[in-house]
Amino acid sequence: MIVTCLNCRARYAVDPLKIGPSGRIVQCARCTHRWFETVESGSPAPELVIRPTTVGASLPAVIPPKPAFPWARVALVVLVIALIGAALFAFRHEISGMIASAVSASAPATVAAAPSQARPAAVPLRPHIEIDLEASKIDVVDGRYVVRGEVVNNGTAAGSTSLLHVIFKRNDDVLGQRSFPMVEGPLPPGGRASFSQALDEPPAGTNEIVPVVE
Repeated sequence: MIVTCLNCRARYAVDPLKIGPSGRIVQCARCTHRWFETVESGSPAPELVIRPTTVGASLPAVIPPKPAFPWARVALVVLVIALIGAALFAFRHEISGMIASAVSASAPATVAAAPSQARPAAVPLRPHIEIDLEASKIDVVDGRYVVRGEVVNNGTAAGSTSLLHVIFKRNDDVLGQRSFPMVEGPLPPGGRASFSQALDEPPAGTNEIVPVVE
């Protein structure tokens, strides 16, 4: 729940269990004003969700309503696939004959050219460590936001992390950025590691948080 100071209007995220069903006296850390607070007089804390770190997306944010499932688009795709399948089935003999003719005509040229073809260059092995958004979330613990989640190596070589960057945003405006040491690894390809980082006093007005590992 969110508790608001009656004197300076400072806002705090507080666990309702700390207030209790009968209420208690609380004190503002900014102006030291004291007042009696109850669970009913507070306001619920915003629900937060982790989103992908692509352009136009960030995290956490208030969970938007789920869009309606695009049944019309799905039906159109199914219809197009069915029509293509029916056409392929109807002309399967003609298509098989065309493929066989093309293979027969190109076979000698392919055999002759094979010795001169260069071998493809080997793909370099590289690590690619990122945050697994499906396994990550943001909690409120004792009035502090805590980022919890997992990092995963989606690359082809072992790698390690050194820093966790956290960007604080309000809609499309960047309000600030903080960096925290986070040494994990070396992680083999497909390897995972859990992490947890507390965020003290995010900038005022923050409604989105973007975490990125380095």
